[in-house]
Amino acid sequence: MDHLLNPELPILPQVAPTWRGNPILDGQFQYVHDPFVPEWTSIMRMLVLPNPQRAEKKADKWVPPVNGSVDYLADRSKNWIVWLGHACFLLQLNGQRYLIDPQLEDMPLIRRRVSPPFHYRELTGIDYLLLSHDHRDHVDEDCIRTICANNSIRKILAPLRLSDIIGDWVGDTPIEEAAWYQQYALPAAGGVTVTFLPSRHWCRRGLTDFNERLWGSFMIEVGAGGAGEMQTENGATNRTIYFGGDSALTDYWKEIGEFFPNIDLAMLGIGAYKPEYMMRSNHANPSEAFIGYRDLGATYWWPMHHGTYDLSNEPASEPILWATKIMGKHGLGERLVQPAVNEPWWFNSSRE
Repeated sequence: MDHLLNPELPILPQVAPTWRGNPILDGQFQYVHDPFVPEWTSIMRMLVLPNPQRAEKKADKWVPPVNGSVDYLADRSKNWIVWLGHACFLLQLNGQRYLIDPQLEDMPLIRRRVSPPFHYRELTGIDYLLLSHDHRDHVDEDCIRTICANNSIRKILAPLRLSDIIGDWVGDTPIEEAAWYQQYALPAAGGVTVTFLPSRHWCRRGLTDFNERLWGSFMIEVGAGGAGEMQTENGATNRTIYFGGDSALTDYWKEIGEFFPNIDLAMLGIGAYKPEYMMRSNHANPSEAFIGYRDLGATYWWPMHHGTYDLSNEPASEPILWATKIMGKHGLGERLVQPAVNEPWWFNSSRE
C-alpha cells in the first residue's frame, strides 16, 4: 500500500514522526478508521420504502431566514463570517476573503430552498477558495468556473487529487492539495493558517471513481499580528475556527480537539441523517454533532448542512430544533450560532 501527501507542505508536529500520508491502494484512498462503502441496495431501499415522517416533512415549510443587506461586503477592515446556506461560508479574515464549498444554485433534481440575496456571479474580492471534498453539493462546476473567472483568486486549497476534477474549470488559478494533517502554504503576512484535517466521509462524482479523491476538514487559525503560525502555548493565534466538512460521528473530532486545544468555533453539519441505515456512516445527526462539538472542545457551535437542500428523509426544521434543544438542555444556548443566511457574525460581538 502506498501513502500520499504533498512533500512541499509541513505536517502537524503531533503526527509528523509517524504520518506518511493518506494510504491509497489501487487508486482509492483507504480508511484509517471506520471503513465505509456506500451500498446501492441502501439507496434503493430509501427510494422504495415509505418515509415514516412523510406527512410531517411535507407540512414543514421552514427555511432559514435571510438577511437582505450586503453592506458588509463593502468594508475590508472588519473580520466576519457569513453562512450562505448548506456548507458554504464566506469569511473575511485580516482583510482577506475565504470562500468554502461554494454550491450556490439548484442541483440536478434538487432545488435550492434558500439563497443569499445575490447571485454567485456577483461574488467578488475572493482571495482563497477552500474545497473539502468532491461531492456535488460542495463542489459545483458552474459556481467554481464563474467565481474563478470573476476573481483574482490567489490559491485554491484542496484535498489530494481534487485537481483531477476542478483542474479544467479554474484556468490559471493555482491549486494546492494537501493530505490530512498538512498545513497549506499561505503568506505569513496574512496572519491566517489553514490546516487540512480528517473527517469520516467518502468521495465520488460518478459510478466508478469511489474515493479517488481525498475528503476532509479545515482548521483556520487567525492571528492578529500577521504571524500566520501554528497555534502554540503562548497564544499566537487570536481565533481558531474549525470547518468540519461532511462527517459522521468520529473519534477524529476528539483527536483534533487535543491537537488544537483552543477552538473558538466549530462548524459541524447536522442535516441529511435519515434514514439512519443509509446516512449514519457519513453524516452526523444533531445529537452526534453535539458530541463532536464537545469532543472538539469548541466554545461556539455553528450548525450547517441543513435547511438548504432536501437531501434526506427528516423534516426541514428538525435538525436545527433538535440542536437548539440539546444546547438548551446543557445550558449552552448562548453558544449556539445560528444567524440568518447572509448575516455577518463574529464571536458574539460587533464585527472587529
